[in-house]
Amino acid sequence: MANESKKDFNAMLKDNKNMLKFVKITDEGSIKKYGGDNMYFAPPLAYDEVMKKYLMEK
Repeated sequence: MANESKKDFNAMLKDNKNMLKFVKITDEGSIKKYGGDNMYFAPPLAYDEVMKKYLMEK
C-alpha cells in the first residue's frame, strides 16, 4: 500500500463507513460465482472479529 507510514490503521478499522448494507447485484458472472444476487457489506471491525477467530483456530 502506498503511504503506509502516513495511514492510521486503527482509525480506518474503527470507521464503519455507514456499513451494514445489503445490496442486490445484477452482474450475472458475480451471481454465478457467489451463488446469489444478494451481497452483504459489514463494517471493518466485524471482519476483524471474524479473522481473529479464524486465526485463533489455526
